[in-house]
Amino acid sequence: MKFCASIFIILLSFGGYGQGNWEWTELASMPDSVSNNAVCEAFIENKKYVYSFGGISDSLTYADIHQRVFKYDVSLDSWSEKSPMPDTLGKIASAASFVKNKIYVIGGYHVDENGNEYTSNKVHVYNPFLDTFEIDGAPIPIPVDDHVQAVWRDSLIFVVTGWSNTSNVPDVQIYNPSFNSWTAASDLPNNNLFKCFGASGYILGDTIYYYGGVIQGLNFTAQGYLRRGIIDPQDPTNISWEYLNDIQGADNYRSACSGHKSTVFWIGGAEVAYNFDALAYDGTGIVNPSAKILEYNVNQNSQNILLNTPGTLMDHRGIAKLGGGNWIIAGGIDSLRQVSDRTYLVHNSALSEIDEALQPPFFEVNENPDHFIVVTENVGEVKVYDILGRLLFEEKKSLADLYIPKADLEMSLLLFVYDDGSNLPVTRKKVKP
Repeated sequence: MKFCASIFIILLSFGGYGQGNWEWTELASMPDSVSNNAVCEAFIENKKYVYSFGGISDSLTYADIHQRVFKYDVSLDSWSEKSPMPDTLGKIASAASFVKNKIYVIGGYHVDENGNEYTSNKVHVYNPFLDTFEIDGAPIPIPVDDHVQAVWRDSLIFVVTGWSNTSNVPDVQIYNPSFNSWTAASDLPNNNLFKCFGASGYILGDTIYYYGGVIQGLNFTAQGYLRRGIIDPQDPTNISWEYLNDIQGADNYRSACSGHKSTVFWIGGAEVAYNFDALAYDGTGIVNPSAKILEYNVNQNSQNILLNTPGTLMDHRGIAKLGGGNWIIAGGIDSLRQVSDRTYLVHNSALSEIDEALQPPFFEVNENPDHFIVVTENVGEVKVYDILGRLLFEEKKSLADLYIPKADLEMSLLLFVYDDGSNLPVTRKKVKP
């Protein structure tokens, strides 16, 4: 689409790092380094946020396990700290899910000064509208940590396998936030193809997929097993479990998992199992992250392994899904046991509905006395031209609102044009005082 050169134009085009369709952008740093933290998104009155609950920081000792809560404001690209989790000790290996406008932080485990580990049966209920914890939900019937946790139809939270104090368990437990109740679902087959801890998964439609994890044995060993459970929509407790395959050369432990359309994907993680201190269970020393993304197409029953060069991190317990092909990863462990405070926007335009939209993309240009404020839901590059077609301003835009100083724009008659490359352009007129 061509435009007259004698207008003021803002164009956004996708760009960045990545193999295939994946792009990485580093965002504002977290208030502190943290790993093994439960991460999820929250949508509040058309605004998007990311939350991090608990985790471990600094030197990766038991004393570094904490109860801290961090909140990321997407529009402002800024983090803040909130009141801690209401538990007796710090906690790792829990998971968080956003369902019906509340966040549920489930399971995890504590470590005492003697190295003893205690699996938690707690369900912490967080109200993101008030930024406060409510009374805990009903305890998990079988306490679990390092489990697979996924949401079905913004209604039920599935908790699958994981570690419970002394062993991996085959149990599948379903939490109903509306009734604050737990129900047992069809167990996994009671063998090491299915039972594990440190796996991650996601529900697409009525099917849950989970991958990787550690099987129990003399030396805990990470695996590349891919499994699925077909959920009966008339009775969600009825699940048909299937082993799909062993993804050769891609053993995986504690990766970030999500999905969209017909694709489930896993980012990072490690190919060797390790304790909370990032030292291998088998005694081989420091474990470093995997530099891979695994994509699984559920329609074609095919997988694709890509390099994940810009953000090699492990020790994830969640990823925030923001829509528009955008996800956020917060914290993790980098190479050489370095706990990270980094926040990454991970974008994949193929995993969005940008090219299928029935109306123009959301685009607004607001202002305060000193700035024009560009608001969209996509990443890209912003370019500003004057009425003669001269380039006045250029900067990459992430998900955060972009502030453009009015002093940098010389002309008074301004036309803002936003083009995402797939839909009809959206225009906004502005007059600079």
